[in-house]
Amino acid sequence: MKKYAIGLLIVMFSIGVMAQGVTGGLFFSPVISWMKPDSKTITKDGSNFGFSFGVPVDFNFSKNFAFSTGIAFINLGGSLKYADSIPKFETVDSIYTLKPGSVVKYKTSFIEIPLSFKGKTNEIGYITYFLKAGVSPQFRFKAKGDVGALNTGDDIKAEVRAFNMGYHIGGGIEYSLGGSTKLLVEALFTNGLTNFTKVETLKNVASGLKNDKTIMNSISLKVGILF
Repeated sequence: MKKYAIGLLIVMFSIGVMAQGVTGGLFFSPVISWMKPDSKTITKDGSNFGFSFGVPVDFNFSKNFAFSTGIAFINLGGSLKYADSIPKFETVDSIYTLKPGSVVKYKTSFIEIPLSFKGKTNEIGYITYFLKAGVSPQFRFKAKGDVGALNTGDDIKAEVRAFNMGYHIGGGIEYSLGGSTKLLVEALFTNGLTNFTKVETLKNVASGLKNDKTIMNSISLKVGILF
């Protein structure tokens, strides 16, 4: 995980040197997330409502183009129903054997460092419109879960991967409040690229196959202030 963080810092520093100006601020965002399994034996059983907050930073190449990054704390989660049994589901305090049809509710938190390119219009009235696309590296901060029929809230870090990656697309507006201060409103969809869980079902354990891939998707609506 350290090599990913070092690589991101190098990229951000290099772009900062080339940029013509830097803008930043603060934001808060409600987030709806859900897990999408690539398996016939695992199904989505519910979504999660959480939040995100952080610091957005734009390195402006010109008036109309920027490299957008920052750092954020984000809640992600959802529920999965496993049609196959799980011989070993590990938590900090216990190891569960889950029967077929068991549901696991995931409640996780990540530190996110988004990397995207942003295209902006000239200011129209007081409003600048923009579109953005990029990737969202995420580093696990906390992972809790309700296992089976139990509302346990157990620490399930052993069953959630420490690093997650998705791509995102979105857009929004920056509304001038006077001087360099702007109101930010942004809608963003993030689609997972990497496997989110480490859970192995009985079929995969018995056959020596890798665990089934499950990705994390989310929709967020950011509201913030830029300076």
